Amino acid sequence: MDIYRRLLQYIVPHKFRLGMACLCMLFCSLFSALVSAVLYVIFNGFINQGQVTIKDLPYISYFTGGSSVTFSAMLIPFLVVGFFLFRGIFEFFSNYLMSNVGLRAVMQLRNDLYKHIARLDLDFYSKGRTGDLISRIMNDVSYIQASITDVVVDLFKQPLTILFNIPMAFYFGGKFGFISIAVFPIVTIPIIILGKRLRRVTRQMQEKFSDITSILEESFTGARIVKAFNMEGQEISKFEAVNMRVFNYFKKMLKVTIVQRPLIEVFGAFGAAFAIWFGMKTLPADRFVAFIGSMFMFYEPIKKLSKVNSSIQQSIGAGSRIFEIIDIQSAIKERRDAVHFQGPVRTVAFHNIEFHYSEGKDILKGINFNVRSGEVVAIVGPSGAGKTTLVNLIPRFYDPQKGSISINGRDIREFSVKSLRDQIGLVTQETILFNDSVHGNIAYGKPEASMEEIRRAAEMAYADTFIRELPEQYETNIGEKGNLLSGGQKQRISIARAILKNPPILILDEATSQLDTESEREVQTALENLMQGKTVFVIAHRLSTVQKADRILVLEDGGIVQEGTHDFLRGKEGVYKRLYELQ
Repeated sequence: MDIYRRLLQYIVPHKFRLGMACLCMLFCSLFSALVSAVLYVIFNGFINQGQVTIKDLPYISYFTGGSSVTFSAMLIPFLVVGFFLFRGIFEFFSNYLMSNVGLRAVMQLRNDLYKHIARLDLDFYSKGRTGDLISRIMNDVSYIQASITDVVVDLFKQPLTILFNIPMAFYFGGKFGFISIAVFPIVTIPIIILGKRLRRVTRQMQEKFSDITSILEESFTGARIVKAFNMEGQEISKFEAVNMRVFNYFKKMLKVTIVQRPLIEVFGAFGAAFAIWFGMKTLPADRFVAFIGSMFMFYEPIKKLSKVNSSIQQSIGAGSRIFEIIDIQSAIKERRDAVHFQGPVRTVAFHNIEFHYSEGKDILKGINFNVRSGEVVAIVGPSGAGKTTLVNLIPRFYDPQKGSISINGRDIREFSVKSLRDQIGLVTQETILFNDSVHGNIAYGKPEASMEEIRRAAEMAYADTFIRELPEQYETNIGEKGNLLSGGQKQRISIARAILKNPPILILDEATSQLDTESEREVQTALENLMQGKTVFVIAHRLSTVQKADRILVLEDGGIVQEGTHDFLRGKEGVYKRLYELQ
């Protein structure tokens, strides 16, 4: 129940709406308990044919001075309409206000979950599945909404209905009211037994839902490969298999949920049978009907409370998956006394860096080098040498297990993460663009930029010419991941984005590796504009793109094995010469 208590914390900020809803539920419960009194009046009027005569009820004489209460049965329809009108009004406002609270709570929970995921480190993303994260944000959180609204309503309203109904049962049934109360412990047995199983089945079903989301995300984003290899049939079979598993878990959940209600009714029927058997012999007809009505008014709240238990167990299953993510701590921690990075970048230095993703598998070891302001340093080496990992340490996408990186002689962990990353621009092999306009994508790192600044950045990236040929020029939506543009166009948009940000440190990670020769030449020219006056780290497999670098670092097996200019390294035996000759 710790998980459920954490979920309920999300309704606490809405105390006023919650209080008004509870007040409405109080009156609604009172009117529900008075149904037996309405039944008494109706049946009394039916027996006395035209008038209602109240004279043999316990304690009635204290209120009437010993005389009976009599009024025309013609008033009964107005009484019934008025009774259910007020009951309906209170029920409407209680449900509306609680639903409003529930929606607000779920919105905040979804915001908190996404906010936490967005701030987690890259190591978390590398180990998780995108589809599973989407499922937790959408499906799991939606699952909780009913458990917050309906559960709180029923946990407050149904016990009140039972509480208000107890006096009515004893008032109309006398000593037979004890029979109604005695059945309570019995009818809770199926609720307790089935609750734990329901929680387990719900969590399993939610996990299978995340499998469906993952399959959809993979098949849609990889549609080109699926079709190229004629694998539509296999993808369909994979989806149907997972969907069938979800269906089977759903059936189990339905069985557990649905069976509770009839079980409660069966147990309750035994109590009702005893009450009816003895009550028929001793109670007047109108009191007997009112007593039976009050007794059945007990079981309806109990049945709803069994549904509450189902909702709680289901929400615990979904909530455990949500808080499982929220409780994950980012490996990249910012110090409380972190300072804001200010001033120009004079030096970037790596000191005895050692790094691994998992124990026993070192990716980097013994990395030591210094980079001066305005220097272009190329990092080359065979695949798996640790090139991308090395540059990912600069913006603190990861932190090294040993050693440190310093800027201007100060450990980068002493800076706030935001101010550090504000100093760094990144152009990667995989161009990441968003389903937005050209304008929005270029201004992504600097949303306050003017149109003139955006156009100037596009011109420096050699992107302005093709942008002007688009249907709506800078306001043209480029589609998901920029799919409406060619590879070279997408790369130039990403370069324009980096030019607009104008950071002092620039990381180019295989920025031209996926382009044809003509596009590469255009992009390379744009990159030269971007690199002017910046401290640049270049990763490239194509050695032709790093020949102009001030210095080249050659990585192999996680360590720097060679260092120098292109001409110097080409003339020495070693990894660089071997790579150069292969190309």
